Amino acid sequence: MNIRGNRILFFSMELLSGIITFAATLLYGDTGLLGMALFFIAMFLIHRMPDERELTLIYKATALETSVLGAIMAIIYLKFPAYNWFHGFISFGLITRGLIGLFIFTKE
Repeated sequence: MNIRGNRILFFSMELLSGIITFAATLLYGDTGLLGMALFFIAMFLIHRMPDERELTLIYKATALETSVLGAIMAIIYLKFPAYNWFHGFISFGLITRGLIGLFIFTKE
């Protein structure tokens, strides 16, 4: 298995990092943001300059993630005003981008 440039592995690590960050920020507050360390490690180990097809799929995943994340942030703002919006933005951003990226890269 090739680790460098493996986008499915990268998006699965991003999804896992988002879940860990969400749980850690609920339990530990701001210190739980250290759960993002897994994402940065994956970014360092897996990153490779993408070709045009991969770049197009990454842009597609980012565009879809932005629209879904906007809806999630509106729900958090309106229904859960006591929840820290920054923690929600970081953790749900990682989760949605990981899920959408996995869906796009396994489908294409």
